[in-house]
Amino acid sequence: MKKILLIIALLSLSQFGFSCDETCKRTKAETANNVKFASYLNAKYCKSTGLDFLMQGRRSLQSYRDKQLPTAHRGGAKNIRNFILQRKDWLQECDNYLDLTEQGRIFRDKETTDKIMAAMTGTAEELHKIMRRPKSDIESLEMVIAPAATKFDELFKLIDAHYLELQRRGLL
Repeated sequence: MKKILLIIALLSLSQFGFSCDETCKRTKAETANNVKFASYLNAKYCKSTGLDFLMQGRRSLQSYRDKQLPTAHRGGAKNIRNFILQRKDWLQECDNYLDLTEQGRIFRDKETTDKIMAAMTGTAEELHKIMRRPKSDIESLEMVIAPAATKFDELFKLIDAHYLELQRRGLL
């Protein structure tokens, strides 16, 4: 009888001792990695940041690609480049938080996250080239914007594939 009570007591205590909520995971990650996460970072915030990029960010980027990119306007290229780099910073911050707290990745897995981040970087680099190009009256705008348009299309393909995967899994 004493053995049964002891086993029940140990099982009860182990449930409390081994359950680790987000605060516990955050504290463990901060200690183990010698980092201090921003107070606003949590899994819910990061999930909404990722979804916002997949839906609203994607829509804004598509609008730019369709309406403004063909003009190769330097100011527009600078603004959308800054938009991309800012979103990338936010997403990387969340990805780092989720990864270190062992709550997944911002775009479900490392491979998908790395591909989307690389596509964002590539797109921003092409926009930077548009911003820095020398002015020429004889230049063909199609030739100027073609590399950036390709990078946008690659980014959209990755975002759309990830979005579709989330829908298939019932996560949206």
